[in-house]
Amino acid sequence: MENWNKIADQKNLTEGPTWIEGRGLLYSECSASLTWLWDYKKKTNEVWRRNTGGSNGMILDVEGKLYACEGEARRVVSYEEGLETELISDYFEGMAFNEPNDLAVHPNKKVIWFSDPNYGGRKLSISHESVYLLIKEPQKWSVQRVTFNTDRPNGVLLSKDLKKLYVANSPHDFENESIRRELRSYDIKPDFTLGDYEVMHDFGPARGVDGMTLDSKGNIVATAGFKKGGPGPMIYYFEPDGRVVKTFEAPEDSPTNCTFGGDNLDTLYVTFATGAVYELINSGLYGLKNRD
Repeated sequence: MENWNKIADQKNLTEGPTWIEGRGLLYSECSASLTWLWDYKKKTNEVWRRNTGGSNGMILDVEGKLYACEGEARRVVSYEEGLETELISDYFEGMAFNEPNDLAVHPNKKVIWFSDPNYGGRKLSISHESVYLLIKEPQKWSVQRVTFNTDRPNGVLLSKDLKKLYVANSPHDFENESIRRELRSYDIKPDFTLGDYEVMHDFGPARGVDGMTLDSKGNIVATAGFKKGGPGPMIYYFEPDGRVVKTFEAPEDSPTNCTFGGDNLDTLYVTFATGAVYELINSGLYGLKNRD
């Protein structure tokens, strides 16, 4: 616990932590439709963007372009500071998405995978809760469904070797013990659709993975758990094959997502359903810079 430092305490669930080098941490306050910037030099939290359509997961591509899932607005977009929002996709086969949650961008900048669960409780717009593939074409982005066996996909993450898509299958029906929360690894086909999957970790009836990030070695750092059951709110550190290397007890309930940042890119930033944002320093994690 001594390595945790609270840097923000918002009123609503926070998500989508994204490190902007030289500036600080962007993160979403979802139900308030705000994106915040924690300026790590001034140690202040400032509103970076308003009216974000319930923005949740965010990610930068290799050139620093920022993409976001706007869950309330049912769409995937990109943001540029001070400019209009660019719409990437908001419909599949004529139907509005349910609640885009998290996304992964291929280094080629032409491929995006995103999850579309229904955690908000609205009536389903699409009868299934799936992962989708977006491919950039000359005039628009095409969209296709790529999972047909997910109950409620949450965090998605591209493996370091670009051969796997990690998917958190995390339904919320905790009273039904037959429903399992699983961290899955899907094979990525040459056309970027998904093949078979392996279960990397079974969380059983407890709260499974919400969000996750990679370190420089390709290991997975994931947020999971809650005080209602199981081992409680935790940060899990997985090897690429799913073996648990270590865990960290989270300082508040229901951690939602994480990313690395700081001057050396080895400080872990974690958002929480309580509205808090923490940094974990001197954790022993590899971070994003190689330390061979």
